[in-house]
Amino acid sequence: MTDRHIFPDHTTLVFRSLKGLVAANPYLNLIPSLKVVYRADHDASKVSLICGGGSGHEPGTVGFVGKGLLSASVAGDVFASPSARQVNAAIKMVGSEKGVILIITNYTGDNLHFGLARLMAQSAGVKNVELVVVGDDVSVPRSRGKYLGRRCLAGITLVCKIMGAGSEADMPFEQLVPLGRSLSSNTASIAVALDHCHVPGRSGDGEWHIDEGRCEIGLGLHNETGVFNIAQPGPEELITKLLDLLLKQDDPERSFVKFKDGDELVLLVNNMGAMSELEMGAVVDEVLVQLESRNIVPVRILQGPFMGSMNMPGISLSLLNLTNVADEHSFVTTSRLLEFLDAPHNSPAWPATAQRYPLPDALRNRKRTDAFTEVEEEKEEVYTGGAKLFVEAKPIRETLKIAAEAVLALEPQLTKWDTIVGDGDCGETCALGAKGVLEALNNGLGSSGDLVELFRTLTQVIDDSMGGTLGAIFSIFLAGLTTSLIKSVESNPDVKVDEAFFGGITNEALDTLQQRTNARVGHRTVMDALIPFVNALAPANSTGNGEGNGKGLDEAVRRCIEGGESTIKLEAKMGRAAYAGTGAERGAMPPDPGAMAFVEVVKAIGKVFGGGGQ
Repeated sequence: MTDRHIFPDHTTLVFRSLKGLVAANPYLNLIPSLKVVYRADHDASKVSLICGGGSGHEPGTVGFVGKGLLSASVAGDVFASPSARQVNAAIKMVGSEKGVILIITNYTGDNLHFGLARLMAQSAGVKNVELVVVGDDVSVPRSRGKYLGRRCLAGITLVCKIMGAGSEADMPFEQLVPLGRSLSSNTASIAVALDHCHVPGRSGDGEWHIDEGRCEIGLGLHNETGVFNIAQPGPEELITKLLDLLLKQDDPERSFVKFKDGDELVLLVNNMGAMSELEMGAVVDEVLVQLESRNIVPVRILQGPFMGSMNMPGISLSLLNLTNVADEHSFVTTSRLLEFLDAPHNSPAWPATAQRYPLPDALRNRKRTDAFTEVEEEKEEVYTGGAKLFVEAKPIRETLKIAAEAVLALEPQLTKWDTIVGDGDCGETCALGAKGVLEALNNGLGSSGDLVELFRTLTQVIDDSMGGTLGAIFSIFLAGLTTSLIKSVESNPDVKVDEAFFGGITNEALDTLQQRTNARVGHRTVMDALIPFVNALAPANSTGNGEGNGKGLDEAVRRCIEGGESTIKLEAKMGRAAYAGTGAERGAMPPDPGAMAFVEVVKAIGKVFGGGGQ
């Protein structure tokens, strides 16, 4: 892995990269402030397809926006999901009379943020908006990924291409959604790398290498460790291992896709970022030799960069079983699916892009900056009516300041921990959230003393600044807290603000959050700290998911700290850490970084309000 880059810092890299992409491809436009790439020639009479996720996987998925493929792509920061606000902006920009389909990778952050955007769109009156969640990796055994399903690799690009051509051919929304899900369930992918990637300017990445003479099979797109770390075999043996994982039908842990003689298969050989084209061609040849020895001749072969992982020297193989898909749906045949795969398009990155030119007169002479769409800044909503609940402002603001500064100070440690168990971005994500809160405090957050306004604004601050899975978790919890607070005030304007009151509304907020995630105590996530805190604080007679212990704030703080520290001993069941190797494989495991970030927030609450509260 090299840590040498032209751009030494990734904080502006995504923005600059998107500007360059749009400048070089005149059929694309960009909303710079929201990092949304969309078709300049968007056709609202066709079903709109929106994909996206963390950056660092280029050309996926921003490189696949164009006629006959995606309507838009939403870019998060490197390896971090975009916010619901960004996704919602894309939905508005490429609205459709027929419907909008969000094609997403099966990672927790994307599920939460795109799912929240879908709810926001529905509440705004968008009638047909649905998720197609793609998971194609076969490396993680069923028993380890049972709460999460298969994570996503390069197979999502095949889903996007076929669905994009289907939309262009006027396939209805009601057929495209099940087609996309069927394409996902009938795709098998596996990755192998000679080393991990490096993100410019990110501390901790430089310590994460695969030892010389070894390789890892079963890596994720976000620099997660592989499922198998082995002595690097010769190319023939390596390809055999990969194809066995893809095709074996007698492995109860990994036989996710059914294959039989005579099936029509599509082969995708994907460059993870740093393999030479010379070697990639040889990989394709070896894969085809071995497939032929198994009586398999793919009906289509695609090779190149589709979904990368920054500068990772590695490849992934994907096999899509078209026969299975056609057998599942009466409205498509394998011939029709191949027509969709071969259909013309004008996206920048999909192979065979000759259909992109010549340009119409309206696009031929435009300036580079004509492609940048400056959307009107969303006016901050000012709620002059509705529920209000006033408390003393000073301790609230003091708590937020202490919490934000503590999380910011913990950033290097969080990054180090997440480099071991995740993709290394948790520290940076938490730091961005902390900086967002500090900036909001400087702008007067909480100064009015109105709790309703405070939590409503804080929800937006976290959603806008953090991103990633943890940002989504906190945003949904805060949104639930705001809803519960409003309901309490409307039912009793004179409600007493004390520990019991906060215990009740946090318990209801937890119930809201647990409707959106399967993570629970023991799964090695932030929930190991959050749930014990809420349970101890909730009144003894409360209902919902909390235990209703009514133990008070001091005990709730103690249980939160205990829960966060207990994650050292737990095996991950949720999040990207669930895909990583066990402690025995990687050495002693640190605590879950998200849980420990929340512990710092709770410590601040205890410091200001402990000992009986106000």
